[in-house]
Amino acid sequence: MKVRNYFLIFLFVVALCGCESREFKAERQMWRAHKRAQAIYKNPKGTPPFQLAQVQKEYQKILDKYPKSLFSIQAQFSIGHLYLVMGDFERARSEYKKLNVDCDKRGNLCAEAIFAIGQSYELEEKWSQALIQYKSILSSFPFSSKSLDLPIYIIRHYQRTKDAAGVNRSCDEALSYYASLKSKTKAEKGDYILDSLIARSLIEAGRWQEAVDVLEKTVIRYPNMGPDEALMLKAVIYKNKLKDSAKAREELQRILKDYPKSKLTKQAQAFLGKL
Repeated sequence: MKVRNYFLIFLFVVALCGCESREFKAERQMWRAHKRAQAIYKNPKGTPPFQLAQVQKEYQKILDKYPKSLFSIQAQFSIGHLYLVMGDFERARSEYKKLNVDCDKRGNLCAEAIFAIGQSYELEEKWSQALIQYKSILSSFPFSSKSLDLPIYIIRHYQRTKDAAGVNRSCDEALSYYASLKSKTKAEKGDYILDSLIARSLIEAGRWQEAVDVLEKTVIRYPNMGPDEALMLKAVIYKNKLKDSAKAREELQRILKDYPKSKLTKQAQAFLGKL
């Protein structure tokens, strides 16, 4: 009986070591491929076609040998990125689309792949086509990590291009989008995150009074979710953007009075000393 048990343990250890060895081999191959890819990233215009083909072949080996591994996902993204930095945007999009499979189970992965496709259009200065990709993420994967950041990413695009109308329009769309998500979540933390994103959208758009109004609502609605941070942000907006030092002082005094153990008390005291 003991001999049989030792034999089973031996088989288990051998199997375990085999799995670890396989993962280690995949990781080592990925490291080698990434190292070769760095040379291309540093000098894409000076990269000869044969060098690109060699690196792509390294990634393809990983895809072929470890199709169910996370390394295969990294490898496929890396192939797309190689073509992206080389300026072959059509080929990059073709490679990214290969990741667009089984999206019901891998929503975050598909959202990242679509976002990469959108970025390829941005690099081609085809914003309208990039925007189509981004909005498809918002509609298809509303609770993916990428979709939560995208509305603010879009607002920032219009800021960079100095398109005031675009900033306000995309801000309104962001507010509507986050509000729609709030109707689908019943968790307090989820609502808090979405309200915080609404405030961030307004801040990005420079709609300061609306932003402080939303921040005040978060203080009232979520007393256990860091209200001192919202008060500090309100104080900064009042002082630096709305030029109202009296209001800024009120918010800082609220931190000191209502949250004396806050990690922001020293910062609030220092801020008060400058008003």
